[in-house]
Amino acid sequence: MKAGSMEGLIGASANMSLSKTPMRVYKDAEHRGDTAVMERAMGYVTEFQDRAQEYSDKAQEELVKELKEERREQELKREQAVEKRREEAKEYKEKLQESNESDIQKADSVEISEEGKAALLNNAQTKESSAVAEISDVKAYTSEGKSMSTEAASFSVDVKIGK
Repeated sequence: MKAGSMEGLIGASANMSLSKTPMRVYKDAEHRGDTAVMERAMGYVTEFQDRAQEYSDKAQEELVKELKEERREQELKREQAVEKRREEAKEYKEKLQESNESDIQKADSVEISEEGKAALLNNAQTKESSAVAEISDVKAYTSEGKSMSTEAASFSVDVKIGK
């Protein structure tokens, strides 16, 4: 709460409290039948209540102003937070991009010469022939763990390709 609204609320409260005294005087004069004192006391009561109403209206106006100001401040804070997040995201993307670029620069490149390609091809062909030789050296075992010849071990494999 700011000074303007506090002043309005305190003023309204004080004037309502001050109106209680002339009201008591009015009631006392009413019991006695003194109309002149009653009129004068009622004038004071009305004056204090009018001032209390003015202060109350002032407090309401100040509260509305304060609310608008608070909303503006909150909106400004939100915009600053959003801008800060955008900047952080931009910095993060830049760091990530720099990191990726440095990783790309660090990557090695390899060129294979014609002689290397030929050697690789020869090596692949010899591996195929040795793989065929290894397949012929396959041994099969019974459930008791005794070896048996590959001809006696008959098994079939069904392979289906498709959808």
